[in-house]
Amino acid sequence: AVITRARTAGPAWAATAATARRKVLHGVADKLARQRGPLISAMVHEAGKTVAEADAEVSEAVDFARWYGDRAPELEDRPGVRFAPLGVVAVVPPWTFPVAIPAGGLLAALAAGNTAILKPAPETPRCAELVARCCWEAGVSPDVLQFVRTPDDEVGRRLVTGVDGVILTGSIETARLFQSWKPELALFAETSGKNAIVITPNADLDLAVA
Repeated sequence: AVITRARTAGPAWAATAATARRKVLHGVADKLARQRGPLISAMVHEAGKTVAEADAEVSEAVDFARWYGDRAPELEDRPGVRFAPLGVVAVVPPWTFPVAIPAGGLLAALAAGNTAILKPAPETPRCAELVARCCWEAGVSPDVLQFVRTPDDEVGRRLVTGVDGVILTGSIETARLFQSWKPELALFAETSGKNAIVITPNADLDLAVA
C-alpha cells in the first residue's frame, strides 16, 4: 500500500517545476535549522551522540537541503538532454549518522523528482521521523515522502524489491543481499570498509568497491 501510494503521487511531483522543488527543499533547510534542539536531543538519546557531534550533524543536514535544492534546476531538460526520475526510491540509512545521512538520501531523491520512502534504522526512528516532519512542514506531501518503520524481514524485503531504486548506507553484505533479491535494482550504496559508492544495476559490486 505504501509503494502504491508513492507511485500514485509520483507523476505530479515529477512534473513539479525544478525551481519549485528547489524552493521546497530550501524550506526544509529552514525547518531543520529551527528544529536543531529537538534533533540534537533525539540523537543524544537514541544514538548516544555528544551534543557537539549532534550539532554538527544538524548543520550537515541543513547544508544537504540547500545543496540538493540548488541542484534541482540543473536537471531540467535541455536541447539533446532529457532527464527522467527513477520513480519510487527507498532510503535506508544507518543508525550511526541518524539525521544527516537520511536527510541527504531523501533530499537527493526529492530534488530529482522521485517520491521517497524513508525506512529508519531500528535504533534511531525518532531522529529520522523528525527529518521527515521537517520535510512535510516545508511543503513536501506525505504521499511524496512517506516514513515507514518496518522490520528487516520479508516485509522489509518487499519494500526493497518493490521500489525503483534504493539509497543505502551500510555494509557491503547488505548491498549484496539487496542486489541478490532484485538484480536489476538501481542501488546506490555507500558501504562500510572502503567507504565506496556502489551504483547498480549491471555493476559488479567487488569491482565497484575496489
